[in-house]
Amino acid sequence: MGEQNTILVIGATGNVGRHVVAQLHSEGTPVRALARDPDAAALPDGVDVVRGDLTEPEGLAAALDGVHSVFLVWPFYSADTVAPVVAAVAAHARRVVYLSAHGAQDDGGAHNSFGAVELAIEATGLEWTFLRPVGFAANALGWAADIRADRPVREPYAEAARSMIHERDIAAVAVRALTEDGHTGAKYLLTGPAALTQTEQVRTIGEVVGRDARLEELPREVAREQMLPDWGDGAIVDGALDYWASLVTDPEPVTDTVHEVTGTAARSFADWAADHAAAFRPSTAEVAETYVAAFRALDLERAMRVMSPEMVRVAPLETGGEHVEVRGIEDIMANAERLTGDYDIHSVDVDGPYLAAERFAVRFTFDETYTPTGKRHSTTKMSLYTVADGSIVREEVHYFDEPQVVQ
Repeated sequence: MGEQNTILVIGATGNVGRHVVAQLHSEGTPVRALARDPDAAALPDGVDVVRGDLTEPEGLAAALDGVHSVFLVWPFYSADTVAPVVAAVAAHARRVVYLSAHGAQDDGGAHNSFGAVELAIEATGLEWTFLRPVGFAANALGWAADIRADRPVREPYAEAARSMIHERDIAAVAVRALTEDGHTGAKYLLTGPAALTQTEQVRTIGEVVGRDARLEELPREVAREQMLPDWGDGAIVDGALDYWASLVTDPEPVTDTVHEVTGTAARSFADWAADHAAAFRPSTAEVAETYVAAFRALDLERAMRVMSPEMVRVAPLETGGEHVEVRGIEDIMANAERLTGDYDIHSVDVDGPYLAAERFAVRFTFDETYTPTGKRHSTTKMSLYTVADGSIVREEVHYFDEPQVVQ
């Protein structure tokens, strides 16, 4: 089925696995990806994607045919069913690189499922390399919804300091171990270049993506209650909470292993945040809904939070028919004060938003009184907004009723 130097990636659609696939493929190494649903794998063109499931180890033989090396991710909390999977790998391949975890096992005993998988691999005749990363920087994607919505991130142990590692760096070490000799028997402790507290991580994301990101500490008992439904095992939850508590006074280690193995320094957490900035910035739909809700509540301060400081506003009927661009929030607000200085605005009817790609439109109808004459009337305008990097960067205004502009 395959060439004798083919590498099989098990866990090919995960945060690390898909980078292993992409890096191997870009180097011209024959790579095969195991996926439960090959049609939804979204891997680079030219990659051999085959169907397979670790819960059905008897079906792995076809995927392993002609395979020299295997990258293995074990996605389960328990290692009770790992033996037949490891046996299938050992029956076909010569080398395995296993994505384990920091503190898996170092004294001959398994401390957790990662350690149990390591022991199972060590019992085979395979050439093995264990990658033991500390926390994945990608776990911070769990904060994205709160940061996009300007809500505080809530986590236990705000001052727990972790040396989070970029998934691309884990993949780069894996590729070297899969394609080069000299890594057999290595247990690589992989970290980022610095230990940051959770507070510092959230702040860094905010600085990189231009948002007011902040963290509020969650009481341990509340965190435990929230974690139990997803984690299932109370002992595992307590172990994780105990570990995070320890990091307040004893931060995770920082190693230079990524550089030693790959020749390139590990990426910083800020680098990771920049690579994933889009996840932390609101979509056009989210910006539009926030903006419209703010106007319905007559909350200008809230509306301004989704407006870029360098926003441009164009409204020809406010400038004598000329296409004049008003640039920057300060000038736009000064212009608004000029326009509304002689008006009492009683209410605003907001129709929209109407979305189209990176733009949205809103129709506003103002119930207002022109104070010099005491005349009450309505004014309707349609505004077209352009969104970039999670903020409104341009507004184009078209009036249905010509405004009375105060000079």
